[in-house]
Amino acid sequence: MKTYSNLSNADYHSLNDHVSSSFVKAVSKHSIAKAMQEFDPTPALIFGDAMHTYFEDRQKFHKRFVVFDDTELVQEILQRRPDIINPSMTKDYKTYKAQFEEGLQEDQVVISGVDMHRIEMMYKSAIQNKALKDLYERYGTYDICDEYSFITTDPDEFGLLYRVRPDRLLVQDDVPVAILDWKSCKDASYKGFKADFFKFRYDLQAAFYCDILGIEMYDFYFVAIEKEFPYNTAVYSLDGDTQTRAMQELNVIKQRIGKWKANPSPENSGLENTNEITYL
Repeated sequence: MKTYSNLSNADYHSLNDHVSSSFVKAVSKHSIAKAMQEFDPTPALIFGDAMHTYFEDRQKFHKRFVVFDDTELVQEILQRRPDIINPSMTKDYKTYKAQFEEGLQEDQVVISGVDMHRIEMMYKSAIQNKALKDLYERYGTYDICDEYSFITTDPDEFGLLYRVRPDRLLVQDDVPVAILDWKSCKDASYKGFKADFFKFRYDLQAAFYCDILGIEMYDFYFVAIEKEFPYNTAVYSLDGDTQTRAMQELNVIKQRIGKWKANPSPENSGLENTNEITYL
């Protein structure tokens, strides 16, 4: 396995022959064919990327993300046209923003002043969270590796190569001992985050990361941070039953992907039940 401390996003995602946790989760929800579809970044993905970068590397954040603070512009538009419901849809607003974006450097991304404020409040909430502080103390002396990329070099029993990029890795004597994964959410309460946990298949993500990096799943932690007031933070891990089910499903999915890799036919890339009658 190769380890990279500063592999670019473009280089990391260009490793199409290597299976990622995102691909595994997409296959679990639908099919290999669906998982292979390319998509443009959504506002939610851009926000998540900005949040993760701010948490892990402030210098990189200010290099990649540029804040478009439209507060004064919106106030000016509303003063001239108080009947406007959405100032961002006006010609003046769009023209000003287009001129602002013309001054961006290559690979820079615009985020709003509102989103910048949210990220700052989320970070403040996270670093003040007692559960997160206790978690760090539990592991004693360690090094922190943020956004390190791990690329396998030898195919496994299914003929597959893998890539993983944990948000934060705690390392003792060059051995990974724990993974922290930042999750922005609307509701960090137990019921709220549990719904997201299974909807977005975070259980499979944890199983995948731990399997590739050789870490016990008890040492994988989700740090859920609300992206709206009051910006609560909560820390979650996986119980034994959830770990077992996730690892079992992960092995089934890897078998499916391996079978497809060996024979990329419609039968192997479609839905699991695409070739037979299924009774509901």
